[in-house]
Amino acid sequence: MNTHALRPWTDLVKLHPDVEAGALTEAVFAIDLGAIAAGDPNVPVVNRDPGAFFQATYLTSDLRKLLEEVLASLSGKSGYNRVLKLRVPFGGGKSHTLASLFHAARNREALDGMPEAKEFTRPGNVAVAVFDGEKFDARNGKTLDDGRTIQTMWGWIAWQIDPENAYPIVANHDKDRVAPGGDVIRDLLTKGSKGRPVLILLDEVLKYMERSAAVSVLDSTLQRQAKDFFQNLTVEVAGSEKAALVYSLTWSAREALGNVGLLAEIDKLASRVDQLREPVSGDEVLPILQRRLLGEAPDASSATEVSMAYQDVITGMQRAYAETPSERRQADEEGQLLRNRMRGAYPFHPALIDIMRERWTAVDAFQRTRGALRFLASCMHSLKKNGGAKALLGPGDVPVKDVNVRVKMLKELGVQNDYDPVITADIDGPNARAKRIDERMARETPALASVKPATRIATSILLYSFGGLRREGSGSEETLPPGVTENELLAASVGPELDNITATAVLSELRNTCLYLHYDGVRYCFKKDPNVTKLIEDAEQTVAREDSQARGHGPVRSQIMEMLDAQLAGHHTTIVWPAKSQDIPDEDPRFLVAYLPLEFAAEGKSEQERQAKEYLTKYGDRPRRFRNGLGLAIPQKKQIEALRRAVRYLLAIDRVEGKKQQLRLTKDQLEQLRERKRTEQSAVESCFRELYTAVWLPRVQGGELEIEKVERGGRPLQATGVHERIMELLTSIGTPRIHGKVNPQKIVERVRLGKSLVEGELLLMGIKASDVLESFFRDIVPPRLESGLVLRKGIARGVLENVFAYAMGGNLVLGSDGKYKVNRDKVIIGCSIADDEIDFDSGFIMMPEAVPEVPAAQPFGAFPVDTGTVLPTPSVDEDPTSTGIGSTTGPLTTGAESAGRRKTIAMTFEATREQVFKAFPAIANLADKSDGAKVRIRIEGSSADGFDPSWLRNAVDEPLDEADILWTEE
Repeated sequence: MNTHALRPWTDLVKLHPDVEAGALTEAVFAIDLGAIAAGDPNVPVVNRDPGAFFQATYLTSDLRKLLEEVLASLSGKSGYNRVLKLRVPFGGGKSHTLASLFHAARNREALDGMPEAKEFTRPGNVAVAVFDGEKFDARNGKTLDDGRTIQTMWGWIAWQIDPENAYPIVANHDKDRVAPGGDVIRDLLTKGSKGRPVLILLDEVLKYMERSAAVSVLDSTLQRQAKDFFQNLTVEVAGSEKAALVYSLTWSAREALGNVGLLAEIDKLASRVDQLREPVSGDEVLPILQRRLLGEAPDASSATEVSMAYQDVITGMQRAYAETPSERRQADEEGQLLRNRMRGAYPFHPALIDIMRERWTAVDAFQRTRGALRFLASCMHSLKKNGGAKALLGPGDVPVKDVNVRVKMLKELGVQNDYDPVITADIDGPNARAKRIDERMARETPALASVKPATRIATSILLYSFGGLRREGSGSEETLPPGVTENELLAASVGPELDNITATAVLSELRNTCLYLHYDGVRYCFKKDPNVTKLIEDAEQTVAREDSQARGHGPVRSQIMEMLDAQLAGHHTTIVWPAKSQDIPDEDPRFLVAYLPLEFAAEGKSEQERQAKEYLTKYGDRPRRFRNGLGLAIPQKKQIEALRRAVRYLLAIDRVEGKKQQLRLTKDQLEQLRERKRTEQSAVESCFRELYTAVWLPRVQGGELEIEKVERGGRPLQATGVHERIMELLTSIGTPRIHGKVNPQKIVERVRLGKSLVEGELLLMGIKASDVLESFFRDIVPPRLESGLVLRKGIARGVLENVFAYAMGGNLVLGSDGKYKVNRDKVIIGCSIADDEIDFDSGFIMMPEAVPEVPAAQPFGAFPVDTGTVLPTPSVDEDPTSTGIGSTTGPLTTGAESAGRRKTIAMTFEATREQVFKAFPAIANLADKSDGAKVRIRIEGSSADGFDPSWLRNAVDEPLDEADILWTEE
């Protein structure tokens, strides 16, 4: 397919006669339900005539369901909701939905032209009552042609049901303005209609209620009476046989005229019986636009050809930016989705529809469906008449140079003439910046003369400059600032005739030259006030030149280092940008994190690993002592240029601000500088959060020192500070690498207490506390500890739990009796000891078997110690007579067990990974009912190839330690 031969949509699409002729009156798109019900001849035929109305109507899924539901209810069928609430955004299809119900009830045959509606129920002669709260006057009511006046909502509804039979039922209530009760309303729906079905349509109820508060009725108000009637009406209709009620409310507090309380109250009055309906949702707006603006459905083959051409270009761009296979697959999948959306939206670019549907709806004045119809109709009329159309009508193809289109757009957005200077100066004036760029590019590349890339991109930015996307994860009222990111802009602007390389270059030039284009480091946005872009850009170029001349060690690097120092201030275990290994301390046993300089990211893989091993193993000319207490935070190459750029602009802003008197900056320009500074500071903070997301740690594998690379990957980090995120990565993400506590049994295993260090030698029954500390921070073996305080707490806990004893006295001597020669009063075991009493310089740890005997005459307060052979202590729920794990039956018992209650449960089973997880609840339930709320678990796994020791430590041993589980290896 030759993408360059794509024909403009104006050659392939037939417009609706109203659109092509420019007959774009407000009344064509603004439906007046009250006027339709009254048969006003001034209402356009397309809205007044049922046949013409449904011919121009697209039945969305909810509208189809709504029509089916209401017609069935009017026919007396059960099982349907008879009270329905329309709660839609401003201009979201509410009036069109009510008009659809009105025409369907009055003239059911008009629906037969729609295949999907032929099977709908035919309720016969329906009495339809329409109450338009915007038109009905609360004080004066409505005067009839014969001079009589209807005073209230209930009076006007009754009059429309039947002036002769229904109205007399509530005539006195209408006269006195007192709401009728439920029994009266029931008679109104049955006797008053003479058995006919009754459809009641209430529009703009909130507006009527608001005004009726000012009308007194005896000791009450008309508003209170109207609310009482509304509630009773919903209850009676819900319980009726052949009646239905559909009423509308505004979508949000913003549209409720400030009376949020009244909106909530009315919403609640019918909440027990009503059901919510949303007439237009998602991409259903696309066929609505096509049905109303086009004379006939677009040719499918043309739509497919165009959508595939755009998919090829946009997917190619996204794949070029992708760095991993998964990102490339994602680009392909998104390309297919885009192709399908383009084919369904043709001749509209989906991005143009999304701007109106997702962004412009945040503008108070913009109406979601009606406003989109009016705006698009003016664009299509202009392009058909004056030419200039492309293969699709996208954000950049809106003909803002057409005064009618420009006025229509700005009026819909409620800004009228505010943006005329913006368009004239930067987009499409005689000397506009974008126009000058296009003229220069046309001279250099004649093929771009008809493309006008700068005008196209600037126009796209203009459309993105109003409203804003809803902030993800927030309430529906909170939106992001107006503007568009570069990726969003390129996806909406590039196409078969404009590649992303050209578009990116044009965007950069626009940013540097436009007077009203604002760029905050993330979003591009046109604003009414001129910017200070040029001053900042000039200063930034000066800073960049100075930095380049300094060969990477200029003002930008110094500023980044200063900022990182500030970020890490207060963390005494961090080192910023060490130039050599001796810049990283090696005096104290504590875990340190060295943040490597930005230049490290530019090195090749082998050079990086060489430097990292030197940092981790050496301290100057000698070997590093505390190798297990050091990690290297690695800078991420992707973030470095973004960080440098943001810092360059911060320095440039400071220089411009320093010359404010010389440059004669205005108050507004100074505020723009401050705003830009805040934006760049936010960009810097964002870059710092993502700058260090990997830590390299030393590990021993196969007898050789290797590097363990701990990376965040796709896992989110909750912390915001630079060092806090690194520590979260090491302690909370995946298998913990750094521990804030240590199990006493792990201390015993680490220093091999109770075991021979060399085969054939005596058992090691005691060790200096300093040697224990040295072992944890010197030997590259898990677990790594945050600091010596963690070890102090572990030793104190081990003393309390009788795992080992603690004594003062340095290097004690073991006697021939297997006991250490130390005064028994200086030995502590089985009781609590404060963390700060553990002294690494003079403390000594010994196994309980090596504790000297307690003298025969024990002084009060001494702690006796069992000096016999220490065996593993059974858990409190273990029966000493149990046959152990693997047994299927327990010993014979009497008493309760003889009555069917077993005192001991032991079982053995094999399980897969999935079965293990499913077995957890059963094990937990058993533990909950066992003595001491504990069970003893024995685990056995086998592998023909053997388990990798490093994997066992990381995947098995350390998670058990982190869970504070005391375990022994058989």
